[in-house]
Amino acid sequence: MKNEKKNQPALQNTHLDFDTQLLKKEEWLTTEEVMKHLNVSRSTLYRLRKKHNIPNFKLGRIPIYPRHLLNKVFMHKALSNISKSEVNGLLLTALFKKRLDK
Repeated sequence: MKNEKKNQPALQNTHLDFDTQLLKKEEWLTTEEVMKHLNVSRSTLYRLRKKHNIPNFKLGRIPIYPRHLLNKVFMHKALSNISKSEVNGLLLTALFKKRLDK
C-alpha cells in the first residue's frame, strides 16, 4: 500500500493577488523580524509556516517572508473574522427577536 498523509491541512483560499512589480521592491524579513512584527513565538511562526497560512520562501535553508504579503494575508483574515462576527451578531439578534415575539 502507498503511504498517504492523513493529517494534511486543507488549504483555504490559496489564491492571493499581488503585483509582481511590488516583489521587486519588497522588504524581506527573517524569522526573528517576523516574530517581532507579528508578536508571535517561534513555534507559532513555525506552525503557521507548516500549515501554509503565511507566505514564505527559502533562501538556502533560511526562510524569508515578504512583509507586504504578510500584512495582506493577516488583513484579509482580520476582515473575514469581522464579517463572520457581524453575521453571528445578526443571527443572535434574530433569535432574540423571535423569542421576544412569542
